[in-house]
This record gives sequence, C-alpha cells and structure tokens, in this order.
Amino acid sequence: MTLRDTVQIKSPPEKVWTFIEDPERMKSWNPKIQHVSSINWGVRAVGYRCRITYAMGKKTNEFLAEIIDYRKPEKLVIRLTEGNLPRGSYINEIYQLSPTAAGTLLEQTIEINSSGINIFFRLLIAFIHRFGKPTGQKYLDKLKELVEASD
Repeated sequence: MTLRDTVQIKSPPEKVWTFIEDPERMKSWNPKIQHVSSINWGVRAVGYRCRITYAMGKKTNEFLAEIIDYRKPEKLVIRLTEGNLPRGSYINEIYQLSPTAAGTLLEQTIEINSSGINIFFRLLIAFIHRFGKPTGQKYLDKLKELVEASD
C-alpha cells in the first residue's frame, strides 16, 4: 500500500532539499515528529542513521531511520524500522523533487506494504488518506509555507 501527496513550491529544489534531508528541520513541518537523535554525525548520505520519535494518536513510537537513497537535490528515501514494527518490517518515506517553471514539485510517497501492519489497518489508512478530511494544515502545505517564507 502506498500513500502519496504532492505540493508545488515556489523555490528551487536545492532550497526545498534543505528542509527535507535534515531530520531536525523535518520537525518544523511534520507535527508528528516529537524528537530526533542522531546516531551518525557528519554529512547526511546513504547509511546516515538517526532515531525519530513520532506521536501517533496518544502514543509515541521511536523508529530507527536510515537513509537508503540520497540523490541531492532529486530524491531522498528514508527507511523506518524497529519501533512497534514486527522484526524485519519497514516503512519507506520517499521524497522526489522535480524542477518546474514555478519552482519545485515535491512528491512524498509512504510505502507501508512491508510494515507488518495488518491488511485491515492498511486499507483503513489508505481510505482515510484518500477520502478523509484534514483536521489541520497538511504537512506538505506547512513545508511549502516554511520554504517560501525563508526566501
């Protein structure tokens, strides 16, 4: 199961990249991220790892996040493991940036097929993602606002 969202941002891909490749900056636009602690120090690249604590409803869950694809400023893939996921399971967060005449088209894809999440809950997540009404500002809209305000 794959969840997708896109946003057009009036800034070049290089500028948008700085907001998505830094886990600390991700906290500024993704309200579910509560805490980030680095495991690797230095520049981010394939193999960079950190721990990210997400708030999921009333519970928090700490995942190991590892960059498995890093093509600046085009594509970033973060694999989430551990936390409450069954052993050997994972979730991939994929960010694809494409230059456009108006700036950058950012596509976020979340792959939950290998998450070990029960098929019923995966279908429920997909249904809510597709047909549910947002209760607040969408994450990518918040990202757009932050990137464009930083120009």
